[in-house]
Amino acid sequence: MSQTGSINSLPTTAVAFPEVSIVIPCLNEEGSLEECVQKVRAAFQGMTHEIIVADNGSTDKSKEIAHRANARIVEERRRGYGSAILCGMREARGEFVVVGDADNTYDFEDGRMLVNLLKERNADFGIGNRIGGKVDEGAMPWLHKHLGTPVLSFVLSRFFGCRVHDINCGLRAIRRTKLQELKLRSPGMEFASEMVIHAQKAGLKFAEAPIRYYRRHHGQAKLRTFRDGWRHLRFILLCAPFPLYFLPALALIVASVFLYQQERLGLQVMASLLTTAAFQLIVFAAFAKAYLWIADSFMLDRRAGKFLARFKLEHGILMGLACGLGGILFVQKFDLANLIRGSTLLALAVQIIFSSFFLSTILSKGSRDTL
Repeated sequence: MSQTGSINSLPTTAVAFPEVSIVIPCLNEEGSLEECVQKVRAAFQGMTHEIIVADNGSTDKSKEIAHRANARIVEERRRGYGSAILCGMREARGEFVVVGDADNTYDFEDGRMLVNLLKERNADFGIGNRIGGKVDEGAMPWLHKHLGTPVLSFVLSRFFGCRVHDINCGLRAIRRTKLQELKLRSPGMEFASEMVIHAQKAGLKFAEAPIRYYRRHHGQAKLRTFRDGWRHLRFILLCAPFPLYFLPALALIVASVFLYQQERLGLQVMASLLTTAAFQLIVFAAFAKAYLWIADSFMLDRRAGKFLARFKLEHGILMGLACGLGGILFVQKFDLANLIRGSTLLALAVQIIFSSFFLSTILSKGSRDTL
């Protein structure tokens, strides 16, 4: 039993160790849930399976309908799409776990196809691609189909190196033994992005296939275009310190180098400010990487991991002192251009030293050494 969910009922025909567990997150889906469960049974006929309806606080007759349809019901008290799926996944007993919505927008024959793909390709994680498949007219809003989903999928794929064309697709399949490796925790719609990112970082083998996507005929859609789109983008950026911090820092460094070469002192002052800003971004990136290091070590790339593993406070102090010494040498030349350069180096020296202390504090909290 999950820590936040509770089991309300078990089907009388439950299989102890089914081949497939189908998890259906549900919030007030009385108009489509029964038909959805029937379609799941038809799609997975011939395969031992269990159907888990993860109820997320429905106030209609969804739970009664799930019980009548002989599905296994679990309740998740914490609201959110991700919370409901996580609750259902924790209760799954099958070799493969398939996730699909309760609103009849997905064809669970495609869910079975994803399971077969995992078997055939010896893959770990399967995801549908609505954009490359057949989408009913009106099933996806224009913004979702032509802008939101393609842009978010492109950004995630470029940042993390995976080739997924529809990161928001709600029809997925995964080997249950791989779930614990992903350390999933997002409660909301950003769970969809988190699952793809963590699967990539954990080294899971992907399988993607075009699927069908149908128009919703019952109930109200839970997705909010701009709010949930921003939550997806925000989560992707928070998991990608390099493009979020280093790329803007690199642009600022290039601009500052150009401005330092100008004769006007005002431009050189601007270069000094840009240099300081660039360093701040690099420091923020180091802090973010350190946090990922102590929270989810598999989220970190090898080079960053090696740097953090070898980092010592003394290295940062020595680097700061060397930078400060360079600043003093420039300041002693007593002309305004060198005063600007020297002052910049002195400011950076202070930041390097105290940032090193703070970075050491973060890393000490995640020390692998125990008494």
